[in-house]
Amino acid sequence: MPTSDNNAVSASERMKRFLEDKDWKFYCAVAAGVAAAGAGAYYLSSSSSTNNKKKPKQQKREIKKKQDESEFEQMSDEAVEALSAEKRAEAAQQLKGKGNSLFTGKNYEEAVRLYTQAIRFKPDSIFFANRAACFANLGKQDNVIEDCNSALQLDPVYVKALNRRALAFEKKGELTNSLYDYTCVCILDGFRNESAAKSMERLLKRVAEDRAQEIMKVKKPRLPSSTFVNAYFESFRPVNLDLPTTEDLSTGDGNFAKAYRLVKTKDFTESLEAVQKAVELGCSKQYQAIALNLLGTFNFLKGDNKSALEYFDKSIEVDPKFVQNYIKRSSLYMEQSDIAKAYKQFDDALAINPSDPDVYYHRGQVNYISGNFDAAAKDYTESLKLDDSFVFAHIQLGVVQYKLGSISSAMSTFNNTLKKFPESADVQNYYGELLVDQQKVPEAIEAFGKAIELDPKNPLPYINKAMLMYQAMGDANEATNLCKKALEFDPACDAAVASLAQILLELGKADEALTYYETAIDLARTQPELEHAISYVEATKTQIR
Repeated sequence: MPTSDNNAVSASERMKRFLEDKDWKFYCAVAAGVAAAGAGAYYLSSSSSTNNKKKPKQQKREIKKKQDESEFEQMSDEAVEALSAEKRAEAAQQLKGKGNSLFTGKNYEEAVRLYTQAIRFKPDSIFFANRAACFANLGKQDNVIEDCNSALQLDPVYVKALNRRALAFEKKGELTNSLYDYTCVCILDGFRNESAAKSMERLLKRVAEDRAQEIMKVKKPRLPSSTFVNAYFESFRPVNLDLPTTEDLSTGDGNFAKAYRLVKTKDFTESLEAVQKAVELGCSKQYQAIALNLLGTFNFLKGDNKSALEYFDKSIEVDPKFVQNYIKRSSLYMEQSDIAKAYKQFDDALAINPSDPDVYYHRGQVNYISGNFDAAAKDYTESLKLDDSFVFAHIQLGVVQYKLGSISSAMSTFNNTLKKFPESADVQNYYGELLVDQQKVPEAIEAFGKAIELDPKNPLPYINKAMLMYQAMGDANEATNLCKKALEFDPACDAAVASLAQILLELGKADEALTYYETAIDLARTQPELEHAISYVEATKTQIR
């Protein structure tokens, strides 16, 4: 299974790029009564003088000011209403100034009282936000949210109020609301607010992790897309095997033969059912290890690593020299990010058979994924020395040469591979990806077109051509049609779902994009895949709100 050269982009980074390109106006105020505030993160500006040497006239003015403040505090609502707008504004500023002084002195309860009085004279977004800061320091998150809502009703793009509300929501455990407000802050500040950007990314990750954990508790393991399953099976050279001659499905051998044939015809769900039956009924000695290996493979592909490992171990017990078990255990450990155990499987496999080309190919894959490109190139080369009939080793050698900066060597490898495997859609598809990277758009479109002609039911060249038509040619209609065509052939193809969602999102069709991103949640096989899909859903939801 060749490794794609496309780098994954985080949901938060893609959202940032998307929103930076748009002319967004946010009215975040009471959208759902939604978002945070740093307890003391923003200092209130005090209007009091710092000069302690006061002249007599100044002292008289301050005495008069204090008398006015006291009088303002004691005024009835009717008396306040009777004042002119100018007088009410003057009174509000004096009360706010006194509140600021009390806040600076950490006398939050009294500061609340003064800001409340200021609001009586003139409801102002700053007064509400300042009172929210007091409530934040007092641990009264509901009051923080209420005051920030009021501030945002008066000033829908007031960043401090959004920040305070976001933190309050986070402290209350309302992570989705908090994420929304942090996202708004990022957008309003043009993603220059590093603190808000980090908070947004942190919340997005936490929301995705929490939701993924809950889904995984009830999610039943199932096979991923047929494209994914087929790619994994094709990453191994075919095993020469004389299948059982019996077709009696009341026997283990009959079911194993059925399962093996169904893999060849890509009927993977039925193959899984047949091999489960074969293992349950029991196979002849010569087929036991392969049947257990096949069932372990299906469980691994479903994301049930525990069961997969059990079947691989049982297969090794039956036939310790069946090298493919060690390679597949390596795949399992790689998915669990246990690199040391993954490499140990290759050592064990080579100790059994140092001339098995699949061991070198798959170790090359692990080296490639780990960024050890020189080691990967050596492994692919060794695999080809032992058997140069395996197309994917040629493809991956060309890909890793390209990653190492040997462009001429990579293109030479691909040109030779195109001649050696003229009927391979995979060679054309990956060759097209390298052409795209070199900005050879017409040649890349031609390569993807040939791949589609050679294998019309393979969704991958449709997806690659779709993204090229959209990003390089600006043809959104053709791009969406190609993605939908890919989904006709493989409705569970997560790459097609994600690509179509991205295009729709960038076209401003967020609601439609969200539908596809939510589909990706259903298709996710493992918790990391689930977290990735959820992060896109949550990021898209913030844009819709």
